[in-house]
Amino acid sequence: DQSFTAICTVMMVVEFAVNDWSMEPLDVNPLFGPSAETLVTLGALDTPKIVNDGQWWRLFSPVILHAGLIHWVVNMLALWFFGIAIEQSHGLANSLLMFWVPAVGGNILSAIFLPQYISVGASGGIFGFIGACLADITVNWNLLFIQDVGDDNAQAPWKRNAWAFFWIIMEMAVNIVLGLTPFIDNFIHLGGLLYGMCCGWTVIEYTAVNFFGYDATFWTKVRLYTFRFLGLIISVVCIIVTCAWLATFEEDNNPCPNCRYFNCVETPWWHCDDCDFVTADLYRTETNADQEGTYTRIDLTCPNGDLVESIDVSASNTTDRDEIRDQLPDYCRDYCPEVFATS
Repeated sequence: DQSFTAICTVMMVVEFAVNDWSMEPLDVNPLFGPSAETLVTLGALDTPKIVNDGQWWRLFSPVILHAGLIHWVVNMLALWFFGIAIEQSHGLANSLLMFWVPAVGGNILSAIFLPQYISVGASGGIFGFIGACLADITVNWNLLFIQDVGDDNAQAPWKRNAWAFFWIIMEMAVNIVLGLTPFIDNFIHLGGLLYGMCCGWTVIEYTAVNFFGYDATFWTKVRLYTFRFLGLIISVVCIIVTCAWLATFEEDNNPCPNCRYFNCVETPWWHCDDCDFVTADLYRTETNADQEGTYTRIDLTCPNGDLVESIDVSASNTTDRDEIRDQLPDYCRDYCPEVFATS
């Protein structure tokens, strides 16, 4: 847990270094972090690059990246709260399984259902830990209501466990809200939770209550082995099926166009469209060879492929190509009839 936290911290510093030690405007990245281009350069989840360019390592690399300082702080606190407890209770090997399988499995689901977005974060693995906690509860439900023997002053079991449920729900709520902002993905959260429960059912042991162990009745054994083998089978089958599905990805065939609304909510402070990825041809004024002319117009290619020609940009009065490029998303929202990529 400490090693992974250190890696994420180092990568957060690297992100700002690659981003010229600056944060993007809040309407671009509301989490006080770098640009989309920086995140992609460092290994963000990017479906076209995974499938078309064979960069399958991008299913793993986003886990050590974060969209900004807020995202990093929330995830590091969650890792400290859940990760240490799970590692101490179930061992390093099991905790790694319950983190990385959900993290990668969630990334695969995101790459399939939200191919037009990039995303980063360890939240898939953290939701894997939360899913494992829920699996532990289903396996060891009988422990939730046991009073500590010989301690009359012990807190009532329902009160003790209520706090645990409270922090689990709070962590889920905070991450789901963050998942509605750019570069963070609620499909990764959902996939991580489901894979975490499956992995938890596979590796978590039934805890003995009586002095001589638990009463291993026939139905108790059926329940335990059903959970264990179902969790393993579901995890393996889902990973194989979703990987095969991702390998057949086609850019013009999004299986769930409306899934974007589960992942990002438009606000006055940030946008959920595809205008950050538009391209344009730029045209200058005629000048002598020793001086660059100012940009006067652009031909803009909209996210859905439509071409908007001869947009007047002379009011910017600039010769700086990067300045015009930074304004392309605004031109897209003003002139493009459709600001989402064709599904």
